Amino acid sequence: MAKSPVVTGISPKEGPPGTRVTIRGEYLGINPNDLSSLKICDCECMLSAEWKSPNKIIARSGPGKGRGDIILVTKSGGVGTSTVQFRGYHETIGPLKESAVWVEEAPLNWGRQNSSVTIFQLDDPLGLSVEGDECVHIY
Repeated sequence: MAKSPVVTGISPKEGPPGTRVTIRGEYLGINPNDLSSLKICDCECMLSAEWKSPNKIIARSGPGKGRGDIILVTKSGGVGTSTVQFRGYHETIGPLKESAVWVEEAPLNWGRQNSSVTIFQLDDPLGLSVEGDECVHIY
């Protein structure tokens, strides 16, 4: 039996769910099929794991919150150990935090239009109007 996997370094060391984490270490499997399990902060991340070499794996972090180990299990070496930890956190978005929001502003649907259907559109799609909800009817 080969030696157990040892995770010795990660980059970055923290991030929200879905963070692309580069995992470095020793005996991280002999090929991609050798990987059995990869947990970051006690969340299974095998579906996103990309085996690059016996010393490098890239994966995306799961929804784990707080500090946790990176535990790798291989068929050849069994359950591994970790000398480093990843810190998962959930970002809170406030009024001053930039974030991606999709607001549909097109008054018409693409494709064939039915002339008997009334389309209802808000004049202020983000709801920022001071006067209240003003609506525009398009016939």
